Amino acid sequence: MDSLSSLSVFVQVAETRSFTVAGRVLGVSSSAVGKSIARMEERLGVRLFHRSTRSITLTSEGSLFLERSRRILAEVEAAEQELTDASATPRGKLRISLPQVRGLLMPVLSDFMRAYPDIELDVDFSDRMVDVIEEGFDAVIRTGKPEDSRLMARHLG
Repeated sequence: MDSLSSLSVFVQVAETRSFTVAGRVLGVSSSAVGKSIARMEERLGVRLFHRSTRSITLTSEGSLFLERSRRILAEVEAAEQELTDASATPRGKLRISLPQVRGLLMPVLSDFMRAYPDIELDVDFSDRMVDVIEEGFDAVIRTGKPEDSRLMARHLG
């Protein structure tokens, strides 16, 4: 197991005080948990747990290591959450072409820009029939029926 998963195993054992319960929570066997802890203790050169047939308790080194391990795992979780949150927010460049009816569309664009500040709008006001694919537009609003059968069209009003 890698260091991060070993830390997770260690914290789970420390919190449950059981290899069996920790294994159940982590979805691995108690044997795999025991081997992970043994490898970690060997790598660190210290005993993290006092073991008897009836109980598992942390050594003083284990207690120190537990606090640091919890902080590390909390930081990793926070970093993952930041990435998840960042990918949930729309961002980037949106290239659109709109007819020259500014009075009708400007209020909608203003509302859109307030709602999605991380989106950079590249707006082309033109009445000409643009080549959506060739010119790299993400969306185009036009009146009438589309002439290009490769395009998807939606009725807006």
